[in-house]
Amino acid sequence: MFFHNYRYALQSILRKKSSLIWTLLFPIALATFMYLSFGELYETEERLSIIPVAVVSENEGAYGEFDAFLEALSAEGDDQLLYVRRLSRDEAEKALADETVRGVIIEGEELTLWLRENSVEGTVLKTVLEQYLQSEAFVRGLAASGATPQELLAAVEALTGGEPYYTETSTSDGSQDLYNNFFYAIFAMSCLFASFTAVVRTSKLQANLGALGMRRQLSPAGRMTMVGAEFAAMLTVQFAAELLTLGYMLLLGVEMGERYLGMFAVLFLGSCVGIAQGIIIGSIPRLSEDAKTGICVSISMLLSCMADLVAVGIKGLIERSVPFLNRINPAALLTDAFYALNCYDTPKRFLTDLGLLAAITALLLGVSGFVLRRNRYASL
Repeated sequence: MFFHNYRYALQSILRKKSSLIWTLLFPIALATFMYLSFGELYETEERLSIIPVAVVSENEGAYGEFDAFLEALSAEGDDQLLYVRRLSRDEAEKALADETVRGVIIEGEELTLWLRENSVEGTVLKTVLEQYLQSEAFVRGLAASGATPQELLAAVEALTGGEPYYTETSTSDGSQDLYNNFFYAIFAMSCLFASFTAVVRTSKLQANLGALGMRRQLSPAGRMTMVGAEFAAMLTVQFAAELLTLGYMLLLGVEMGERYLGMFAVLFLGSCVGIAQGIIIGSIPRLSEDAKTGICVSISMLLSCMADLVAVGIKGLIERSVPFLNRINPAALLTDAFYALNCYDTPKRFLTDLGLLAAITALLLGVSGFVLRRNRYASL
């Protein structure tokens, strides 16, 4: 009975063209546009250019560690990233307007970055400043926790340039291209878009939403058997679409690294969590199919935007302010799993992300099963 339901569910999904557009064609089109927009900028600009930046000191002596950090990044050599100019505020504003510097860092009551426009250099400067602030917060937390002087010294040395802070040396065989996070977010979004199909398929199991649901409720197959068959069919289509999208990105020239088994695992669990999200929304009683689809669109886009789909730095801001949100956001976990896979030699962070994705999937499916089993109808 399971395979009978699986076969017919698979045929029904493949015949619905609109679901295939969102599952496969839309992610491929979005990846193409992103690659044409900035896919080669990392090679042509970010790796070859030293970024001129102006620094305005308005609070003398308050940013000694940050000044040492800037010295490390501007030291001549293969790892030089910045060319630092110390200017007054008026001089810095003029230099930024003339484009002789790409950004202005104000050392006032707090560190502030001015940018004339969005650019590759501006994104790098924003990333560098955010990473410094994260490291500074870590050192302060270490001091507050009662760390030994040796531990504090080692942390401060790393923060102020004891080791090169920004280099192009990879810690793994993957890619650390700054723009890859946009492509990771495309995968996160497309996995969550699996919820659209899941809402439709789950609604077909509910007798109060149509004649097909009535007939299926009268079927000798158990509800969980039908749900399991539907889940397996949707997972087959979604996972195949994700693999095709991955293959297309690799052919396009996006550097995703060579850890393919890890990528397959991320895409498999991402497909599972997207489908589970759709099932739990689809199992809500007394809501129309259109209303449930609208909820899916809103949630999927919100979670994807929080995972840096539209701008770099949103996920980092959430990580500093409310890190718990990144632990329950499947889109953020998917992008972080790709990042960890490509930038870390040790698997701990990657496996943690996979474990959280699996836990979210199990929780959503468990609640969905409970709701669907409790549905009762006065008459059919």
